[in-house]
Amino acid sequence: MSTRTRPFSLRRLLLPALLAGLAGCVAPGTPATDRAEVLGGTMTLVAPKGFCVDPGSRREERAGSFVLWGNCAAISGDPAAPKPPYRAMLTATVGPEGAGPVEATFPGFERFFRSGAGRAALARSGAPDDVEILKVRRSGHLLLLKIRDRSSVQGAPVSETYWRAITGLAGRITALSVLPLEGASISDTAQIRLLTDFDATIRAANPETIAGSPKG
Repeated sequence: MSTRTRPFSLRRLLLPALLAGLAGCVAPGTPATDRAEVLGGTMTLVAPKGFCVDPGSRREERAGSFVLWGNCAAISGDPAAPKPPYRAMLTATVGPEGAGPVEATFPGFERFFRSGAGRAALARSGAPDDVEILKVRRSGHLLLLKIRDRSSVQGAPVSETYWRAITGLAGRITALSVLPLEGASISDTAQIRLLTDFDATIRAANPETIAGSPKG
């Protein structure tokens, strides 16, 4: 895989934001929203119903943008607010532009994430031995990975096993994840459906930006 198509580093963006999102709810009465503008307002990330942005989780760096969504009722402190169908969080990391259609580089992405460097990039601990790629499948413009991360990170009560999708949004390498909360039982089928819905809501919110970009 060339340096232009090598997956962007996820851990530096994901871990601090993940821990911030798990630290607790924002102040009661804080408006909750399912969407976040990134990349200078040129793209809007939107989650499926019941998931709202955790304001403290957002990260904007030259390497990319990161947003985490949780239970709207918990985020807002309003028990009457919408709740997601599953006990899980969602994350989106929008990275740099690829050299071409992101779909065309899926074989290289799979090889990278199976390598030591790729597993280190996925691990919350940064240790490649903590991560195992359990399944890889392709569904349309999504490369789906079932991942087991045995990292022991204090304050991160999420399941070891989760699903992540790699795709292209406006030509940018993008990672979407479902992170089941510890003890939650969410089937592979349900997690994949949630990722597919997540991708669809983002594309629907950005018809001109994404439709006019390289396929991916």
